Amino acid sequence: MGKRSAIATTDAEAAALTVSELNQQIAFAKHQSWPIAKPALLAALICAAPVCSSSAQDVKVSVDMMGIGGMSCAHWQSTQAHRSEGTVWIYGFWTGLNYVASASEQTETKVDTAAIVAEVKKTFAQRPSQVLASAVWTAYLDLNKR
Repeated sequence: MGKRSAIATTDAEAAALTVSELNQQIAFAKHQSWPIAKPALLAALICAAPVCSSSAQDVKVSVDMMGIGGMSCAHWQSTQAHRSEGTVWIYGFWTGLNYVASASEQTETKVDTAAIVAEVKKTFAQRPSQVLASAVWTAYLDLNKR
């Protein structure tokens, strides 16, 4: 029989966990048939991320990233086709972040699309080699603070 572990059920419990422990819980939940556990863990991760770190760049999260979001910001800006693909990816990822925020009764980051891309560009200008998803996550957190 598989190993069982307690899953954080409150924001306080989630904030007390390290990112590694949250990743272990998410991996554990993926292998279970608990339809409520997966959204709760994702919400806990999003709640805990700002508490655990001063910026998204400080946290190393292992995520199976799809598409151009897993490539560098420099790659995103390398051609017009990549810029278009990356911009569409950013909008989808941002929408997903807002969806999880709304579903977990948190404040969504409501800004226009031009402001989103400008904030992501500002974020990646500091580190062009960072992964696009990391730059978007940092921009999302920064805009959510305002």
